[in-house]
Amino acid sequence: MKLNQVLSVVNQVEKSKFISCLDRLCSDAAKNNKKLAKTIDNIDGQIKNASGSEITQLFNTVRDFFKISVQEQILMSSAQLNLLVNILSRDGNGVARISWIESLYEKEWVELSKLSKELKECIQQGAAESVLERNRALKIYHACMKEAYFNDEKNNREAKVTDDERSVLNVLANELNLTTDECAAVEHLVDVIPKNGVLDALNSLRDMGLLFISKKRQEVFIPDEIVTLLNEIQGKDLADKYVLRILRTLTDAELSNTLKAHGRKIRGVSRTEKIQTIIHSGISAAKLLSDDLHNVEDNQNQRKERLKQLIQDLEIDTDKLGAYSLQL
Repeated sequence: MKLNQVLSVVNQVEKSKFISCLDRLCSDAAKNNKKLAKTIDNIDGQIKNASGSEITQLFNTVRDFFKISVQEQILMSSAQLNLLVNILSRDGNGVARISWIESLYEKEWVELSKLSKELKECIQQGAAESVLERNRALKIYHACMKEAYFNDEKNNREAKVTDDERSVLNVLANELNLTTDECAAVEHLVDVIPKNGVLDALNSLRDMGLLFISKKRQEVFIPDEIVTLLNEIQGKDLADKYVLRILRTLTDAELSNTLKAHGRKIRGVSRTEKIQTIIHSGISAAKLLSDDLHNVEDNQNQRKERLKQLIQDLEIDTDKLGAYSLQL
């Protein structure tokens, strides 16, 4: 649902938080942006009285400022908010009843707790040689997460992960080849994510200007433009709906290869469960296509041929397939 459409179905009170965020950003950005200042002047500088299309235009104009502001706030937010952002930014959750979001959150919390227990065993115990490298990566990330969270207590401050520490942890996770859900599960071991309080978390996200809440309908609206922005912040290189289309085209063996590449269980796991695990893990589409789906012994030519076949299976129209487009 586009932003303009959302603005047309919520009342003035329900969109007030978003407008307040936009107003603040416009005021700050207009000082050094003549184009933005002119756009504001065109609506007499009264954003609260602007039409839906004018507000959408303003959002598009200050989108980069909005993204920076949101990114900073999310980095400083609790793990609960990050978990909720992951749920809301998935396809199909843009318009949903609050009760449905709460049920999704509870289900996600249970799965995350289950993964946390599995990773705790990997961190504490030895394992087969094939997964020693992954266990070592998990131990390193867990140790760094504990230090980032608890080091404040040494100076009699509240334990938390600062934005600078979060930035370093994000780089570390990328270099250690850890997925999004693995990072969340490790953090859950250090700082337990609350199982309840979803409505309060939704209100916090509303205060950031990320969503709209209709109390009368008991519904949550998160515009497509915000979902795209959140995907960029989370480092997703392809929307879930496109990744899902790719995964449904892969063979069972290729799905298993992807799970094995990230130390996940494959025995007794159905095809549907494999796809859902990969989707929720936050694996980048680029890594999936360049490395994960292939057999370890496959050479570069074999991988290129598989990608060519995949392009044909997906009926993707490409003018030219060269070394650059198939670069691994």
